[in-house]
Amino acid sequence: MFEKFGTLAVILAASLAFVGSAPGLAADHSDIVVGQAWSRATPKGAKVAAGYLTIENRGTAPDRLLSASSPAAATVEIHQMTMQDGIMTMRPLDQGLMIPPDEIVTLAPGGSHIMFIGLTAPFEEGQRIPVSLNFQRSGTVEATFDVGSVGAKGPRLQIASTEAVPPAAPSPQKANVSAPTGEPFFTHLCGTRVMADVTITPGRSGPVEVMVQLYDGDEQPLSVDALSVTLANPDKDIAPVTASAERIAADKWRVSMTTAASGTWSLALGIDMKKDDRIDIAAPILIE
Repeated sequence: MFEKFGTLAVILAASLAFVGSAPGLAADHSDIVVGQAWSRATPKGAKVAAGYLTIENRGTAPDRLLSASSPAAATVEIHQMTMQDGIMTMRPLDQGLMIPPDEIVTLAPGGSHIMFIGLTAPFEEGQRIPVSLNFQRSGTVEATFDVGSVGAKGPRLQIASTEAVPPAAPSPQKANVSAPTGEPFFTHLCGTRVMADVTITPGRSGPVEVMVQLYDGDEQPLSVDALSVTLANPDKDIAPVTASAERIAADKWRVSMTTAASGTWSLALGIDMKKDDRIDIAAPILIE
């Protein structure tokens, strides 16, 4: 009798070990650690916003971020930014985002990011956006995205102590937040019929190159008849300047312009869909 129970115990232990090693089954939530989740304030009437964060996998098996959801938006997608022929392009990751074991994956401007689509209200600086992140192994992980300014380059620093930090010993997080002067500024504009990825290089005052890629409402590449770009900075008494963009691909445009001062500018796109059908969309941008 003892040998029978002993044999059954061995079989049961082996079965449990096999189930525990089967791929796709739930892992300990502590394997996935989400940090530095943030977004940018959006202009009035905006229907999309991007979110950024770091995802650390402390487990021994790979995991995958499959989807996300938030009460702040109708849908939340996982997007990837890639550089093609010097132009930033965006595409949704239908199969999710792989998180290798013992690695940290950073979602940041110019790379993979979370896209909030169909905002229930514009994001405001200081707001905190709840998001549910759904992983293949770890299940649902709750995160909160802190909303920074329109031109924020990283998560806002939060100091837990009133003790001053010595100037000679800046925190590593602060070093990550500071962006090198002159790096490109990227923003995503959204209208009811047209969306646009806009990259301004360099992101500082002086001569700049504005690259624009257009999408339709289904996020598919969009070809239009003509495109103009208008830059204005009323805070610095700089009148609007409009320039016609050059088509460099069916859905991609380029124009050289000048931003005469640093600060918050207004960028507007005049999009000629076809004869007698024009769409105008605009958003603030930050020039260093």
